[in-house]
Amino acid sequence: MTKVSVELGGVEEVAGFINILNKYEYECDLRCGSYYVDAKSLLGVLTLHNSSDVELIIHADKPDELLKNIEQYRI
Repeated sequence: MTKVSVELGGVEEVAGFINILNKYEYECDLRCGSYYVDAKSLLGVLTLHNSSDVELIIHADKPDELLKNIEQYRI
């Protein structure tokens, strides 16, 4: 499992983020406080996109390629 902090802006940015995640078989969640949502779900991610302190949890051992592709969203 890998955890990284991310920042998501507007709807277009959220859609781009989800499109990248959907290219991979890994299960991914977003956590904000005690709330968890499916990181590949547009509706779920939109409930958190204006929140601060959002953490992406990737359920994979070595998601190096995915981490490289989401670099623009990492903080």
